[in-house]
Amino acid sequence: MTSNIKDSLKGFFWRYSDARRLPLYQALVSELTNIRSQAGLVENAEKLNSLKHQFKGICRYLHLELDMQIDAMTTPEQLLYAVDNMHKEVAAIEHEL
Repeated sequence: MTSNIKDSLKGFFWRYSDARRLPLYQALVSELTNIRSQAGLVENAEKLNSLKHQFKGICRYLHLELDMQIDAMTTPEQLLYAVDNMHKEVAAIEHEL
């Protein structure tokens, strides 16, 4: 993930009032944590596709254009890597909210 993702995340959160930012941030962290824990338990392509769809929805909501990268993921490890990177980017902006 690059700095433009960090900038996009900041832009997303700054559209909301101070009172809404922290709950949105906490919900995002929770969703990413949930996907990460479920990805470690993937046993079939259907479950992987479901988690990819969930992650893609989060990225779209955040106005991050990562559809092609997510669609190209073929293993749970690739999804875990992407989710971990996104989680790091989200954690990096916490103090700026």
